[in-house]
Amino acid sequence: MTYEDEIKPYRGKINQLNDQILDLIKARIIVALNIGKIKRKYGKPIVDKQREEAVIEQVRRLAVAREVAPDAVERIFRELIKACVEAEESND
Repeated sequence: MTYEDEIKPYRGKINQLNDQILDLIKARIIVALNIGKIKRKYGKPIVDKQREEAVIEQVRRLAVAREVAPDAVERIFRELIKACVEAEESND
């Protein structure tokens, strides 16, 4: 067996997981857009730092429980939150 033969199925699995992750990111953005509509309806600001920090604390706990590096997960989710906020703000 060659290097390429051995690594190919793993790369295929990574590609499948990337597709699933992107579907989940899109779903999260759609939910954020709906939240943004409700915030605007009630005159609330789009950015809610208290909620953002609660989400970060939650995903860090979930990461620890799944034996995934919590600092890495935090960085990913901070970017995800940023993308959702940007989507909410651009949906005015």
